[in-house]
Amino acid sequence: MSPRVARLLIWPFAVAALALRICTELWFKPVTWRIEPSGLAFLAWVAAQAACFLLLAGGHALLTRRVRQRPATWEIAAGAESFVAPASPRWLGPWAILVGWLAAGAVFTERVPGEDRVRLAEIPGALALSIAVPAIVLAVIAAVLLLDRPRLILDRTGISKQGLVRRTVIRWDQLLPGGPRPPARRTANLTLLRQPTTPGRSPVPFSLPVGSLHVDPTFLADTIRHYVEHPEHRSAIGTEHELDRLRTAVG
Repeated sequence: MSPRVARLLIWPFAVAALALRICTELWFKPVTWRIEPSGLAFLAWVAAQAACFLLLAGGHALLTRRVRQRPATWEIAAGAESFVAPASPRWLGPWAILVGWLAAGAVFTERVPGEDRVRLAEIPGALALSIAVPAIVLAVIAAVLLLDRPRLILDRTGISKQGLVRRTVIRWDQLLPGGPRPPARRTANLTLLRQPTTPGRSPVPFSLPVGSLHVDPTFLADTIRHYVEHPEHRSAIGTEHELDRLRTAVG
C-alpha cells in the first residue's frame, strides 16, 4: 500500500466517525437517561464516545500499519524536478477522524416529548443545517487528503512548506551551514536558522513540522544540512540518480 492510498483510506473512517456519533446520539443517549446516578451515566456516555474514536483510529492504524513507518527517502515529483515529503497517514488519520466526529455535533437533535427517545430536531432549517454542515466538513477533509497537505518540497532553489492554505518558501542561500540537527524526538519540529536580514543580528529560527510528514526526521535533517553545505548538488534535485547519491551521502 502506498502512502497516497493510506491517506485516501482515511476519508471512509472520517465518515464512519460522523455516522457513529449520530448513532450514539440517537440510540445510546436515551439509554444513559435510565442509568443512576447521573455521574455514572455521564461516564458511560464519555466511554461510548471514546470507544468510537479509538475503534476507528485503531482500525485505520491496523489497516495502514505497513506504511506508518517514516521512510529515509523522498518521493520524486513527476516533471517538477523536486523531492517531496508527503503528509503522513499516521498524523492525518486521527486528525480527520476527530474532525469527522466533531462535525456530527452540527446535527440537531431533540428529546421526543414524554418519551425516552431522541429524534432529529423538528425546527425550521434544522434538517438543512444538519445535512449541509457535515457535508461541507467531509468535503474539506476529502480536499485535504487529495491535495496532500501539509507537505514539504525540496527543489533547486530551496525548501517549500505547503500547509493547508499557506505556502512558505526558504531559499538555500538563506540558511546557515551546520544545521539543522536531528530532532531529539521523532515528533518534534526541526529548527532551521536563517541568515538575519540585518548584519550583526541573531539568526532567525524557522520551524519545520516533522510529525505531520512522511519522512524520517533524521534523514530530513541530514538532507537539508547536506544541500546547505553542498550547493553543487542542488541542480540535480528531483532525479533518481541524485536521490540514490543522497541516500549514500547521508547514510
